[in-house]
Amino acid sequence: MDAVDALFPRSGEIAAAMMSRCAAEIPAYRLLPATVLEGDLVANARAVFELFLTTVAEGRRPTADELALPIAWGAERARDGLPLEAVLKIYPLAAAVAWERVEGDRALLGARMLDFLGEVMPRVAEAYLRERDDLDWERREDRQHLVANLLAGRPVRRRELAESYDVVVFHLPTLPASSGARAATDLFRAVRSDLDGQPGVLVTFKGDGGVLLVPPESEADAVAARVDRVCGRPCTAAAVRAASHADIPAAHAQAVEILALAENLRRPPRLYRLADLAIEYQLARPGPAREALAAVLEPLEEHPHLIDALRAFVTSGYNRGEAATALNIHRNTLTYRLGRIQLITGYDATRPSDARHLAAAMTAYDITRQHG
Repeated sequence: MDAVDALFPRSGEIAAAMMSRCAAEIPAYRLLPATVLEGDLVANARAVFELFLTTVAEGRRPTADELALPIAWGAERARDGLPLEAVLKIYPLAAAVAWERVEGDRALLGARMLDFLGEVMPRVAEAYLRERDDLDWERREDRQHLVANLLAGRPVRRRELAESYDVVVFHLPTLPASSGARAATDLFRAVRSDLDGQPGVLVTFKGDGGVLLVPPESEADAVAARVDRVCGRPCTAAAVRAASHADIPAAHAQAVEILALAENLRRPPRLYRLADLAIEYQLARPGPAREALAAVLEPLEEHPHLIDALRAFVTSGYNRGEAATALNIHRNTLTYRLGRIQLITGYDATRPSDARHLAAAMTAYDITRQHG
């Protein structure tokens, strides 16, 4: 069929559009990490769509072996904590996205599409329900709704809740491309599975990271360390104490801001609190002082290697040896570049008073370049 021939080369583009529509119209999918939604699920959608096109082109029904993977993927959604309604809704919604792109004999393709959905959806539902029976699914779903309500500031009356929480936001580490398409999905599930076993800790995922509500007795640092161990490397995270349930939305917003600040300033991965980045947090607020500090480094814009040298020197705690190693240059070369910085800016990075001023200027400069 001409319509099939036209759709096959566009399967990747169409699969991405399917997931984009599903995320927009099915709220449950927006709780999945971006790495899962934009990676694993797009790959799954593409495989199912190409299977459909293959069966249409060959004029046959899908075999049991061909349906094994789509059925298994449906069961995985139960492990992701998605409700069955959301899992099944994705199929007609994705079909609608594909339908919008069909040219040619739409009637025949539409009939085949309905047949295909009739084959797949009941089997996916059956596999999903089997998987859910093996999981503490209702408890997981209940906890996700609980976190969503607390983050939205909606009143919640539950005896088992703590009076206060540390709101922790974190981003999972970026995995190398060689890890494979499913690595991010597997990591996300491993982290959530580990956190599900932590007494009193509530967890949900948003975008490419997670949100934890950690009661004081569980210690945010200890819970963040567990996430690091599961990931096999430190994550960048931020924590803010919410003294009451009503304070949770504001604490979450501030934690998100602190996390973004740490990442934008390229701070090393760890758990940050406001006290750790208090100066940077204040400098992030627009004002004449921030602009004046950023202007100190503007003469260096034509010399990016000098800005890199200053950043490495500040980040290393003003240790020339460490900074030179980080830049992969000789220590004498670093000394020369610091001298050039003094000549151009008037500030000597090796003098304590000037070093503090340059460190603040570096922060203001980075912030203004990030936000404009």
